[in-house]
Amino acid sequence: MITGIVVKNMNGYFYVQDDTGTIHECKVRGRLKQGRYSLLVGDRVTISEDGFVESIHERHNSMVRPAVANIDQVVLVVAAHEPDINELLLNKMLVMIEHADIPIVLCINKCDLMDSETETMVDLYKSIGYEVLMTSTYNMTGIDDLRHVLQHKVTAFAGPSGVGKSSLLNAVDPKFAFQTGEVSDKIKRGKHTTRHASLYSLDADSFIMDTPGFSAIEFNDVSLERLPTLFPEFGEYVDTCKFNPCYHEHEPICGIKAALEAGHIHQGRYDAYMSIRNDIESQRKRF
Repeated sequence: MITGIVVKNMNGYFYVQDDTGTIHECKVRGRLKQGRYSLLVGDRVTISEDGFVESIHERHNSMVRPAVANIDQVVLVVAAHEPDINELLLNKMLVMIEHADIPIVLCINKCDLMDSETETMVDLYKSIGYEVLMTSTYNMTGIDDLRHVLQHKVTAFAGPSGVGKSSLLNAVDPKFAFQTGEVSDKIKRGKHTTRHASLYSLDADSFIMDTPGFSAIEFNDVSLERLPTLFPEFGEYVDTCKFNPCYHEHEPICGIKAALEAGHIHQGRYDAYMSIRNDIESQRKRF
């Protein structure tokens, strides 16, 4: 038997890289198909010599969109400009990753285009506690820092289309030769250049994953009680709320609203919280 990691899933075949770097084209064994099996890119598996997946090892985490497993960290990439940062979308993606309990590194790419507004946003997310990298493939700023972050980990790259994820990965190691996309001058957003989530080996124990752009963000499995815990800066103030649970909207004596009024919580972050909360309530009404 051989153990390895699923690096690609395409047309019913699973491509498994073993500890020597050899990639095996595999099918799923029939007895696994008879059960409710789920096999994702990033899964550790045991395969037979004749190319069948025999067993799927226990996961330590997984995500629904993109459908990946066993990720050590997510590098969430946005662009300083072209396309401009969509603050609500960024916060929704942060919440989605927080819900999966996966560490986050926020990467501000195209930092050569930064202005004072972007710098203010960088300071905000640093103050919340997020690790923030500043990168540019135009002048190769921060590429060595990014390489260091990727060492000895399985890292998923995520973010809106057109922010330069594939170009960043090419800069880290040209052997990946990812197809890069140009941002449309007309609509100011990127073309979807990555079609499937795939793992690529940076070295023996470092993998990176280029994932399709988030086409939709849903919070079907996030409860209203769980949501405030996905905003790290809320944690300092929830104990001063009068009610438990407190949804931090109309309740009197709310620590979150008091912190918002005092300027300790950013208005855009609170607005994102309320937007996601409304999304969750709307989904509940439909079902």
